Amino acid sequence: MNNTINDNYKFWLGGFVEGEGSLIISVVKSDKAPYGVLLQPEFNITQHISGIDILKSFKILFNNKGQIHKKSGSNNVWVYSLKGIKNLNNHLLPFFLDYVVKYSCKFNNEKFNKYIFILNKLKDKSLLGKDDYINIIKLVYNLNPDGKGKTRKRTLLEILSIIEEKSNT
Repeated sequence: MNNTINDNYKFWLGGFVEGEGSLIISVVKSDKAPYGVLLQPEFNITQHISGIDILKSFKILFNNKGQIHKKSGSNNVWVYSLKGIKNLNNHLLPFFLDYVVKYSCKFNNEKFNKYIFILNKLKDKSLLGKDDYINIIKLVYNLNPDGKGKTRKRTLLEILSIIEEKSNT
């Protein structure tokens, strides 16, 4: 696999992401978190093993950040994932702004802008009060209500209850 990616291929990858990529923010219960839950942003793209070179292209594009691994429960499907606010801000967002957002439909642009807003808020968690954190969580739950057929492990009300319990201890 060639380790250089030209602009034409970046545009092709941008179109590919539009159809196959996912911007995710997981809400994870954690006793160590100040409010009892963590928000974990991530980008991933899934491909049959026959398209693994595409996943490798993303890893190269993002300076070898992220991981390529088998999708849980499948031997023939692989996932490239890039996690962490710093990685997403430094690598994914510039790519999206240059090669995806300009050419996306209005609906996807709005979702992307909300995703950027959340990432920016999470950059310095120490500045977030409880009410701010709750508002971000509500935005996360509204960001992608369909979730490609997946539902969240916990409802928004359950998450708010965890935050309230943690605040009272």
